[in-house]
Amino acid sequence: MRKIFVPFLILLLSLLLSCAPGFKLKETKLFHSPGWESFRGNNENTGYVPQSLETPNKLLWRLETKGPLKSSPVIGKGILFIGSLDKRILFVDALSGKELGKQKTSTSISSSACVGDTILYFACDKGDETFFALNLLTGDLLWKKKLGDISSSPQIDQDKVFIGSNSGLLSAFNRASGEKIWEFKTEDAVLSTPACDRKIVYFASGDDNLYALDKDNGEVKWKFKADGSIYSSPAIKVENPALRSEPSGSKTNGGDDKVFFGSVDGYLYALKIADGSLIWKFKTDGDIYSSPAVTESLVYIGSNDYFMYAVDQATGQLRWKFETGGAVHSSPIAVGDKLFFGSYDGNFYVLDRFSGKLLWNYQTKGMISSSPAYYDGKIYIASEDGHLYCFGF
Repeated sequence: MRKIFVPFLILLLSLLLSCAPGFKLKETKLFHSPGWESFRGNNENTGYVPQSLETPNKLLWRLETKGPLKSSPVIGKGILFIGSLDKRILFVDALSGKELGKQKTSTSISSSACVGDTILYFACDKGDETFFALNLLTGDLLWKKKLGDISSSPQIDQDKVFIGSNSGLLSAFNRASGEKIWEFKTEDAVLSTPACDRKIVYFASGDDNLYALDKDNGEVKWKFKADGSIYSSPAIKVENPALRSEPSGSKTNGGDDKVFFGSVDGYLYALKIADGSLIWKFKTDGDIYSSPAVTESLVYIGSNDYFMYAVDQATGQLRWKFETGGAVHSSPIAVGDKLFFGSYDGNFYVLDRFSGKLLWNYQTKGMISSSPAYYDGKIYIASEDGHLYCFGF
């Protein structure tokens, strides 16, 4: 099979230094099954895959890097992409753990990238030109944007890519050309990753508000004010996807759809998507930086009080809670009947998501603020011990 060689060129940019040679994107990679292509795995930020999975209780491989990892991995075309605090992006074969290449940047990377077709979108933590689109087939930089410091991860929806910045902006760009479509200014940093649902994009700000904007023009549909800053990324629960996918003009049921998020006020919130009104809020005993995972009937979130919580979506009542040995900034993912996440105690945890029972854990040598990714029956997570881990069975 013919191979396409991607010679990562030396990019003459103030913020992008060079690409390491030797990364080859096989032609067969273009036909790989969908991966975990964004921070929470899909446009709705649910962090949920209904596919059944045996308990991943074995370390399949571990890749050592030169610096701590706070970013969460994303996977597209069978390749894992992750940024590092040592100013690099790593390109890793997701199945074997072999490093395929690396790209140096002039500042650290804490946020996650996202993959759309054969384009990688990523952001640097600090600087002027900090948001980039890279063509993975040619190694060419398609475009770059001056957004200042960034802690948000980008989100793709159809022909657009959305990203927040520490200056308080949410920006929408044409993802192919990089043309700015609109921007919206909040009163504080936007660290959360946007979630998209039909015509609306949802995101949160440090100004205590969750916003719902028209995806096409950035106009405010509604906003909801919490009692503290919101750094958690919203997750959308569509109650009847089949009904909502009916042609325009037919009856749709958006009244029961919900959006979930956490706040540093310690609450997990559930709002109606239709108007942003409060359905319920659930109190934890610590600030919440974790983002929720949303399944059919439960919502899961971590807290600085060291616990992982499972809450009933309809009532806001606690189903169970699981205590770790540190703050839980890691955002959980649910695959089948299992829940995966990390903790500042350095452990990677696997729980039965219905009972909260511990099924397995693995101790790393550093705090885990990274969130897991799922691909081809395997779970991936990074640790601040400078290693990227792959677990399976």
